[in-house]
Amino acid sequence: MLTAPSLSPLIPEIHRLPNGNSLSLFRNPSLGILKLDITLEAGSAYQTHKSQAHAANQLFGEATATLPPQAMAQFLDFRGIVVERYADVCSSNISFYFMPKFADQLLPLIADMFRQPQITPQLFDAYLSRRTAQLKTSFQKTSYLARNLYYQLLYGPNHPLGTYAHPDDLRQLTPDHVRQFIRARYSLAHAHLILSGPVDDTLLRLADTHLAPQPQSPAPVPLAMPAVPQPPAAHAHAPLPGAVQSTIRIGRLLPFPWHSPDYTRFMVLNTILGGYFGSRLMSNLREDKGYTYGIYSQTQIFRDSIALYITADVAAEATADAVAEINREIELLRREPVSPTELDRVRNYMMGDFIRSIDGTFEIAERHRQMVTTQVDERLSTNLMQTLADINPAQLLALAQTTLTDLLTVTAGPA
Repeated sequence: MLTAPSLSPLIPEIHRLPNGNSLSLFRNPSLGILKLDITLEAGSAYQTHKSQAHAANQLFGEATATLPPQAMAQFLDFRGIVVERYADVCSSNISFYFMPKFADQLLPLIADMFRQPQITPQLFDAYLSRRTAQLKTSFQKTSYLARNLYYQLLYGPNHPLGTYAHPDDLRQLTPDHVRQFIRARYSLAHAHLILSGPVDDTLLRLADTHLAPQPQSPAPVPLAMPAVPQPPAAHAHAPLPGAVQSTIRIGRLLPFPWHSPDYTRFMVLNTILGGYFGSRLMSNLREDKGYTYGIYSQTQIFRDSIALYITADVAAEATADAVAEINREIELLRREPVSPTELDRVRNYMMGDFIRSIDGTFEIAERHRQMVTTQVDERLSTNLMQTLADINPAQLLALAQTTLTDLLTVTAGPA
């Protein structure tokens, strides 16, 4: 009998800042490190030029009007402050890891980053060179080509999720484009703030002072993702001359939202298919056939849509056979009920995986940040616990018959 973990530790404590903005807290006094996550509505869907959002994410906070780039790097390095950056379609995130004794120095600096950001020519040129090299390298990888083509076909070339940057796009980007984006989208007053670790009253007073500027402009309008019709089943290929391997991507948009119980039931079905090391796809294509080192079936939650994708890298000459075996395993799930033994094994694995994913304060805080970005709430966890308790083979068979159909197949490799 599975015992569901308590979900109460996943709900943040809310500290209200003087300007009315909220600071989500995940306290753990035993930790020696604090983490501050700053999430902004500043993803690529809001940009007016290709790579504008990515450049803003990477260059923001590298310098201020009072602290040039070299001095900024020295300030952070001397105090052991680690900065992580990530931007996706909807949001931009900047995370700071720091020791509590440096909070009174870092928080004023963060306020200054937002108040007086600087994009120097040297910083911009270095970013441009680095990003161009990264993209050129990526375009020589079959996995990158397959991913781009898959989402372009799934969402359409005019949808934010169906577009991607090319090295040539960077020639059109200027420092002023980045500055404009930062002015429009980077505001502490409208950020989602998460503070985790040994949070005490002294730290909260510092947050009240430095992280709560009065709003200078109306809050940015959150992005409403356009609806996307499911494309018909199709096969497409992205050629990469000289490649010795191929990347396969097979999937579709799922026909239900994240808060539907059908989605958590599908999570179980997908785990059986290719969601863990003992899955059917892994057993077939890796263990039995030796086509690949790893094959995975995953779902990715975006705002207003969920994409399913099965992906594997295989030797080029094995591409057609690997696709056939993937389709064979899908068809078996559509025809035959899962055995109670296999279902129980996956049920136990998924419960253990969920518990591992929330085993730590920073892990819980990161989970909360991802939920903010995708606009998901704890109904997903509640539905998952209920599904793991009562899912049965008949439900999985019916779900496979209605969802594992009309799949898009994309390959990338030699022509």
